[in-house]
Amino acid sequence: MRYRVIITDPADENFRSHFRWITERSLQGAEAWRIRIIEAIRSLEIAPDCHALARESAAFPVEIRCLLCGKNRSAFRILYQIKDDEVRVLAIRRPSQDLMDPGKESGSAL
Repeated sequence: MRYRVIITDPADENFRSHFRWITERSLQGAEAWRIRIIEAIRSLEIAPDCHALARESAAFPVEIRCLLCGKNRSAFRILYQIKDDEVRVLAIRRPSQDLMDPGKESGSAL
C-alpha cells in the first residue's frame, strides 16, 4: 500500500526556517540537507509504520512517529502521524530543539 504524504503548514515552516538557517552558513550544505529531507519524507509513502514512536508521542492524543534524517547527534527529527492512507508530517525538528509540546503545537495539524 502506498500512503499519501501531506506536509502540514507547521512542518513546511520548519523546513523553510531550517533551510534559511543552514543557507546562511553553507549554500552547498543547505542544498544537500534539502535533498536528504525531501527524500526522507518521500520514503514515508511506503511502510511509514516501520519507524519508532516519537519520544513525545505519549503526550499527544494520537500516535506520533519519528523518522531520523542525518547522522548521530546531527540528525533532524521528522515527526508524523499515520491516519488511514495518509501520512501527515507534523514537524521537522533540529537535534537541539526541545520535544514537541501539545500545549504549544498547532492542534489543527493533528
